[in-house]
Amino acid sequence: MQEFTAPLNTTYKIECWGAQGGNATANGSICINERGLGAYTIGLIPFLKDLTVYIYVGGKGEDGVVGVHSAGGYNGGGSGAWDEKDDDTGGGGGGATDVRLTGGTWDDFSSLKSRIMVAAGGGGKCEKYTQPGYGGGLSGGNAYYNNEIICSGATQTSIIWGHGDNTAGKGKDGLYGYFSGLSGGGGGYYGGNVSWDITGSNSVHASASGGSSFISGYSGCDAI
Repeated sequence: MQEFTAPLNTTYKIECWGAQGGNATANGSICINERGLGAYTIGLIPFLKDLTVYIYVGGKGEDGVVGVHSAGGYNGGGSGAWDEKDDDTGGGGGGATDVRLTGGTWDDFSSLKSRIMVAAGGGGKCEKYTQPGYGGGLSGGNAYYNNEIICSGATQTSIIWGHGDNTAGKGKDGLYGYFSGLSGGGGGYYGGNVSWDITGSNSVHASASGGSSFISGYSGCDAI
């Protein structure tokens, strides 16, 4: 966490960039340049002199490494998972970057509720035939397999569907023990989801979606 104290009574421009998700290892090789990228947000806001705001800069999700689970990026990236069977490991989700009026640990709900801007993180990569979701605007980017949506991005109120509870700020963690290690969802205003599509007894196509972004006062944004 970083702090910024306004030196003047004036209007400030704030820009945030979310972090990208990690890449996957599939069949023992890294899947190059297919991770979900982070979002970009910008806004103008008047601050009174001496107002302090708190800045949480998202971290990139870890790339998949065979034999270990992949950490999600700082500030909400979901963790990726090794399948615990062979040589497939999903990448961790990228963390969001946000600005808050209340400090504290990144996942403290009182602090999360005070966010005035969020740039979402991208989903981590799973196996080579899937495309993870990018960190989105009002909605996060979907994850695809063969141009079909297998996992929908986060919205302004929730993740759309999937495993576990809707989560403010946190991307879903990838599960393990399946045919492929699953990647982690991107952090955001709401975190991205994780899902998979089993197409046969020995095949699973999985990936993670991106988180949603938020700008206080922007049309369509739904304040917690």
